[in-house]
Amino acid sequence: MEYRRLGDYVRIMTGKLDANASDKDGKYPFFTCSVNNLWINSYAYDCECVLVAGNGDLNVKYYEGKFNAYQRTYIIESMDKNILDIKFLYYFMSKYIDILRNGSIGGVIKYIKLGDLSEAQIPLPSLQIQERIVEVLGKAQASIDARKEQITLLDEYIQSIFYEMFGDPITNSKGWEIRTLKEVGNLQRGKSKHRPRNAPELLGGPYPFVQTGDIANAGLYINNYFQTYSELGLKQSKMWSKGTLCITIAANIAKTTILGFDACFPDSIVAFIPTEKVDNMYVQLWFRFLQEIIEASAPESAQKNINLRILNDLDIPIPPIHFQNQFANIVQKIEAQKQLMEKSLVEMENNFNSLMQRAFKGELFS
Repeated sequence: MEYRRLGDYVRIMTGKLDANASDKDGKYPFFTCSVNNLWINSYAYDCECVLVAGNGDLNVKYYEGKFNAYQRTYIIESMDKNILDIKFLYYFMSKYIDILRNGSIGGVIKYIKLGDLSEAQIPLPSLQIQERIVEVLGKAQASIDARKEQITLLDEYIQSIFYEMFGDPITNSKGWEIRTLKEVGNLQRGKSKHRPRNAPELLGGPYPFVQTGDIANAGLYINNYFQTYSELGLKQSKMWSKGTLCITIAANIAKTTILGFDACFPDSIVAFIPTEKVDNMYVQLWFRFLQEIIEASAPESAQKNINLRILNDLDIPIPPIHFQNQFANIVQKIEAQKQLMEKSLVEMENNFNSLMQRAFKGELFS
């Protein structure tokens, strides 16, 4: 397949506005460098285009219609849609963005320059082939989006069951007995005595090690880990058992998950060990309803954090334990279904990436 210089086939502009120009009640999409767009009451562009975030995570979007854009957002239009299809360009840029990420400039906040886009080499098959590629990739992407939506709906279904069985957890609408968290379980902070905490000799051994970001990004269970402790790392920490409910208290506030494996964690994570009065799954779902309230009330110096006293003194409604256990059994069945869907989603995403690779190597159609 023949490759061409992208700048010869597109017009590239940048947005003009500061992010503060947004209005949550605005009529038009306002594209910044965030994955999700904001809103604004005026538009400066009315076209079909590809939008590339010029800094941050350098994401790529497709849009057609009226919109406005942040000053670090690149707006790319085709000079001739009979030569370069915009949706074909969108899929190409979605793949090419990985190259831009690796070559981006800057320290904490990465950014790209106009030349990084205009000098990109794009394969340019006939318009008919471009449209066929867009059709195939569009169907594959639609299947992925549908599977993600199914997974989201399962999470919402669990919350709706909780609400139906136990009522509003904020107002305790069913009038359950109220206890403090310390009366129905034991809260203990994780351990990480060594300083610096990221000393190389602590890492790289056989013992799973999870941190607040891992907890915040996990579902109801955490089943994967990305770091391990060495023997020295374990010695200055503590191993917690599979099934432990983890609660973050710094940076990510009151995020929760249940360990799917034995693991160590630092003192920015608290373990909750329940008495016979509560089930960990019930407590976790209760936390998820309260998370935003707890985070909003967290003291903040350099970063937000809460302490054990705040957690210990939280009031929690206590339904009968058999009711809680019944709920936990339902959740486990839904979670099993969700894990199958997540496995299927990974396969679909791998297939999509393979299609992208073949499409832009000229191996999908000839």
